[in-house]
Amino acid sequence: MFSLASTQAFAVNPKMQLTGISFLNACTKQNESWISFCNGYIQAVVDSIPSNSDICIPNGTTRTEMVTIAQRGITTSHQLHNINAHEAIHIIFHQLYSCQ
Repeated sequence: MFSLASTQAFAVNPKMQLTGISFLNACTKQNESWISFCNGYIQAVVDSIPSNSDICIPNGTTRTEMVTIAQRGITTSHQLHNINAHEAIHIIFHQLYSCQ
C-alpha cells in the first residue's frame, strides 16, 4: 500500500542559486570540467523551455554557441549579474531567439 504524506515545501536559499555573474565566472574558466558544467547547464535551461514558449532556438544551434551567447548577454547587461542564472539565460534567449 502506498500512503501519501504531506510535506512542507521549502524555499530555496538564494545563496544556493547560481547567479548570472557566477555562471559567467564559471563558464569563462579554461578547464574541461567547467566547460562541461556550462554545456550541461545550458542543456538544462533549454530542456526547461516549454513547447508552447515563444523561444525558438534554430535547429543546429550548438550548446557551445548558446553558452557563448549567454556569456555575452550577461557580460553586457549588469541587470543580469545578480539574478538567477537560469532566469538570466531565459531572458537572453527570449531576446535573441524569439519566435517569428
